[in-house]
Amino acid sequence: MCIFPNKRVEEYFQLCEKLIDFSNLSWWIIDLEDDPNIFYCNQTMCKTFSLDYSLNRHSVLKTCPIAGDYNNNIAIRSSEKAKKVFDEYHQLREGKLDEYSNCFPYYDASTDETIYFSSRARALLKEDSGASTLLVGIIERESVSDELYNQVKTDSLTGLNNRREFDSQIEFLINLAKREKRHISLIMCDVDHFKQYNDLLGHYAGDECLVQIARSISDVCVRSSDIVCRYGGEEFCIILYGDDKKETSCLAESIRKEIYTVAIPHPAYNNSPVTVSIGYCSIIPDSKSTPRQLIECADTALYEAKRNGKNSCMSFDEQ
Repeated sequence: MCIFPNKRVEEYFQLCEKLIDFSNLSWWIIDLEDDPNIFYCNQTMCKTFSLDYSLNRHSVLKTCPIAGDYNNNIAIRSSEKAKKVFDEYHQLREGKLDEYSNCFPYYDASTDETIYFSSRARALLKEDSGASTLLVGIIERESVSDELYNQVKTDSLTGLNNRREFDSQIEFLINLAKREKRHISLIMCDVDHFKQYNDLLGHYAGDECLVQIARSISDVCVRSSDIVCRYGGEEFCIILYGDDKKETSCLAESIRKEIYTVAIPHPAYNNSPVTVSIGYCSIIPDSKSTPRQLIECADTALYEAKRNGKNSCMSFDEQ
C-alpha cells in the first residue's frame, strides 16, 4: 500500500523505482521536512531486512538498517563508532557533508546469520541554507565471505573465539546488560602447571592438551549465550549473559570437573590429570562499569584459586 506525505516524495520514489531498482540493491528515501522518522524503500530492502512487504513506509524508530540498525548493532557495541556514524548522518542532514557512508553488520533472525552491508546516502533536495530536505540512499551486501569473517574472529589452534572477538563481545554485552539491568558474568580458566607440561612433552603436545581442554569447555558450555574464548596462552574465558552468581558458580564447577574427568596425564605429577583453576565474577553493571573492571575481578578470583591449591573455583566475592 503506497502512502506518501506529499507529491514530492511520491515523485522521487517513482523516479528511484525507474533508475536504481536493480536486483539485490536496496534503496530508501527520507523526507526530512515532513516526516524525518519515516523512510520509504523498495521491495528488495523489505526482503533483506524483514520489513513488511505490504508497506513502502517504515519507522526509523522501530528499525533502521539505513545506519546499520543503531539499537541492535552499533550503539551497544561501540559508543565511539555510534557517535561517528550519527555525527556524519546529521552532518549530511545539515548539508555539511556531501555523502554519508557506513559499513555495518546486520543480524538476520530468520537465518540466524550476521550479514555485512555498505550504506551510502546523499541529499536529493536542499533548502537555501544548504540543509537537506530529501535524502536518498542505497544499501549493498558486502562481498566478504562468512569463512573469511570467521577466520578473523576464531583462534586458529582451538577453534574458539579469539582475543579480538572476546574484547568485542564483552564490550557489547556489558553495555547491553547496563541497558537491560541484567547480570553479566565472566569465568576465567587457567591450566595448572602448564609450563612443566610443555617443558617435558614439547609444544606440540602442549597444543594438543589445549585443544582437548577447549573441547571439554565447549562440551559443557552448550548454550548460545555461553561465549567461549581463548584469552591467550593457556587461559580461557567464558562470557555469560543473564546468569547470576549461583548459575555461574555451577557452570564453573562443571567445567573444572569435566576437564579433570577427561584425565589428560601430566608427566610432572605422576601422570595425574591435568587440572584448571577458575575464577569468576557476576555483576549487574552500573553506568561506571567497564569490561576491564569485570576482567580484573575474575582475574583476581583466579589468582586466589591458584594460591589456594589449584584445581578449584573461586568467586570474586569469596576471595
